[in-house]
Amino acid sequence: MASQEGIIKIHRSIGGSGAAFQVSFAAYNAEGEIAGVRQFRELQQVRDFLRVLGVGADYIREALRQLAAGRSASLSDVSLSETQFRRAGFVSLDNLARSIG
Repeated sequence: MASQEGIIKIHRSIGGSGAAFQVSFAAYNAEGEIAGVRQFRELQQVRDFLRVLGVGADYIREALRQLAAGRSASLSDVSLSETQFRRAGFVSLDNLARSIG
């Protein structure tokens, strides 16, 4: 995988004791399959993570605004290299299911 273009979705969980935010990346050419997931407890951690991925400041501000208002957010047309994807520490859904189960 050289570089993949896709969408980042950030889901905010309400209540519960687990991670408050789930960030996923789905490549456009993967027919909607989620390539990886990260989970965070704090909004600040989501912001820092998006910066690591190279997401622009305006997009980050808009996503954080939506999350702070209690909604989920998505960022389209995000391009990630294989190195960025690995460096971001995305976990495959199979590994996430094993760690929860």
